[in-house]
Amino acid sequence: MSWGKGIALLYSGFVVFMVGLVYMCVQQENIFLVSSDYYKQELAYQDKINHSQNAADLSSEVIIDYTETGLAITFPQECNESSGEISLYRPSNANKDVSIPFRLSLSNTLNVPTANLDKGLWVLKLSWSKNDKEYYLEEKITV
Repeated sequence: MSWGKGIALLYSGFVVFMVGLVYMCVQQENIFLVSSDYYKQELAYQDKINHSQNAADLSSEVIIDYTETGLAITFPQECNESSGEISLYRPSNANKDVSIPFRLSLSNTLNVPTANLDKGLWVLKLSWSKNDKEYYLEEKITV
């Protein structure tokens, strides 16, 4: 084989490889983004920092305990009669994310069942408010 045929074969092989690679990329359907509205969330990130600081300034920290039935989340005493939302974010699959609204009573303890959750890493995101003051806490947990 001559040099000309070898170079032509090399370029042809490269073109076939690139066309195949582009075809495989176009066929990819499951593209999981962290959030569908991440631009909007990024603009409000300073608010999240402020809410996290509010949670850090509480008289005691939020305690997350593992129980037989799931998670027991205990809030400080000054958070009673507040309301908010618990989000369980699954980094490996956005379709498995769970969001649970809550309202705290005098007990200040929430029980979150984990029986229906897949085993592995989750990110627990707590956001709550009381008297127009917002709080936010994010914790990595393993179920």
